[in-house]
Amino acid sequence: MRTRTMTRKQLQVYGARIRLAWFRAAEELGSVTAACKHYGIARSEYYYWHKRWRENDKQITSLYDLPRTPKSHSADLDGEIASLIVQLRLSLGYGEAKLAVVLARDYDIVVSRHGVGNVLRRAGLTVPKRRKPRHQRELNDYAYRPGEVGQMDVKHWKHAAYQYDIIDCATRIKYKRLYPGVNPAYTVDFLEHAVRFFAPAFSFQCIQTDNGTEFVYDQLPQVKPDTTTAMQQWLQAKGIRHGRIPSRSPHLNGRIERSHGVDKDRYKKLTTNSHSKTELQTFLVDDCLDYNFYRPHSMLRMRTPVEYLQSIPGYENATLDTSVLYV
Repeated sequence: MRTRTMTRKQLQVYGARIRLAWFRAAEELGSVTAACKHYGIARSEYYYWHKRWRENDKQITSLYDLPRTPKSHSADLDGEIASLIVQLRLSLGYGEAKLAVVLARDYDIVVSRHGVGNVLRRAGLTVPKRRKPRHQRELNDYAYRPGEVGQMDVKHWKHAAYQYDIIDCATRIKYKRLYPGVNPAYTVDFLEHAVRFFAPAFSFQCIQTDNGTEFVYDQLPQVKPDTTTAMQQWLQAKGIRHGRIPSRSPHLNGRIERSHGVDKDRYKKLTTNSHSKTELQTFLVDDCLDYNFYRPHSMLRMRTPVEYLQSIPGYENATLDTSVLYV
């Protein structure tokens, strides 16, 4: 014969009903002592539960067992450290692992990522997310060299402005620039500025894009097959190869696509989310500097892109031309 085990909720209700029976027995017998003797409990236990019951308007939920997990622990973080973690979260928008690295690197405070997560949860700054099933793709573990391939794409900000950006596959160094629209002329202008930004460190050998009309005309039936865009002509003149991914294959431009998702999330957290051009431009410049020079990256073993570049033999003194961000 199968026996059913009671759930935690059922055990709580069962225990509460037994305690309620104590009080009824005391009323029927006219004596607390007699009721305690009948149920084999101490008078102190009776009065403890009876007090809780009366103070909570005689609700049966007041007779439930309280969780035994302590509200505090000897290993809890100091209040000042917890306050610092909250401030960094609000100002930088980083996750648990990145905040732990920043604390150790900039403040000489060692806290595990789980400790940081506990502080953020208690402060109500994290929301449990339901994990979505992910389709596993074959990862590309090819070891790129700096400048070997740059992934380039365009992100629109609710049609208020368009963000051109390019990311180096080897170092994850990223440059982005804001434009009022998308067309081949803006694409060439962006590439001119991008080359200046990366020039002190390296030059690109290949730039990889999708098949958008700001890059190529092949997808337009009214255009002759051998027609080249201004961007393609510019790449040919500079001796840079143009790599193109197949249609409906954004995962092949995964580095830049992932970057777009991070930009969207950080913009919501760190700004008023008004999508005004002034706010977008300020966010773009600040985030580009933060991304390349300050933010730890998990794929780079918690180093910044510039730190990773300088760790590669031959690039120890490499840097970037950040003045391009303000032009």
